[in-house]
Amino acid sequence: MKRTNSVTVLCVVFFAAYAQAAGVKICFEAETAKEVEKPMAVMTKTTIGASGNYLEIPEGAGNPPKLNAGKAVYSVDVPEEGSYVLWLRVWWNGECSNSFTISFDSQTPFLFGEDATYKVWHWVRYPVSRTARPIQLTAGKHTLSIMNREDGVRLDQVLLSGDKRFVPVDIEKTGTR
Repeated sequence: MKRTNSVTVLCVVFFAAYAQAAGVKICFEAETAKEVEKPMAVMTKTTIGASGNYLEIPEGAGNPPKLNAGKAVYSVDVPEEGSYVLWLRVWWNGECSNSFTISFDSQTPFLFGEDATYKVWHWVRYPVSRTARPIQLTAGKHTLSIMNREDGVRLDQVLLSGDKRFVPVDIEKTGTR
């Protein structure tokens, strides 16, 4: 009986945390990073389909392990504790230019990307599967790092959604809602 009760309590706590964040959407422009380390750079030239400026690791600029540098660091204020899906609006140059390494706070970094949509702005989701566990975040400030894994990549917008069914389609309105 005690085991059943503790499992029930844990399920209630998990679903309550998910329900709290379900309506939260945080979107910001990639170029608003508080830190941008080369070879990642803010691009101010006009690119068709971008929301404005964007970040890029230019093709040929290098990638790990030859070059272990290049990142954008953001301070993200999460209004409610819960489960979040991370979306990035990206442009991949090709098969060997289609991913980043991502880290929240001091958590273990994870691979982001590796989809097969090239040379067009599009949204990519983490976790990829709707049945995989979303990112768990507490209310408050968090540090998001988007790091160099491959050159030839561009980043336009970053979006965290508490609704695992939400799918961005085009350029998103920035802000927290």
